[in-house]
Amino acid sequence: MPAKSKQDLSDMLGGDPAKPAIRRGQGLRLSTEAPAAESQERSIAGTQSSEAAGTQSSEIAETQKRRNTETQKGPKRVNRGYMLREDLIKDFKRLAVEEDRKLYEVMEEALEQYLAQRRQA
Repeated sequence: MPAKSKQDLSDMLGGDPAKPAIRRGQGLRLSTEAPAAESQERSIAGTQSSEAAGTQSSEIAETQKRRNTETQKGPKRVNRGYMLREDLIKDFKRLAVEEDRKLYEVMEEALEQYLAQRRQA
């Protein structure tokens, strides 16, 4: 029996073999880019949502300002990079946990007591 080619076999089976359709995706694009149809829809929706977003962001900013002023009832606090002994820090942390206070409050109280003691001497 002679060797048969693929074409001969496919003819015997009923003609051209069905080739699967190749579907291609949209390809790569930046997240800031939108397809043409979507960009028009987004621009219409964007104008509507930008008005709402502007109102919402101003409300959030006002709320944050209120919270900041509520938390800053005392004197202004600054963040310094002081290097303190590890054992003192551990003791202050332990004391803060025992008294259910914040670490900076315990340390401030200790510094105030030290200054008051130095003024009396």
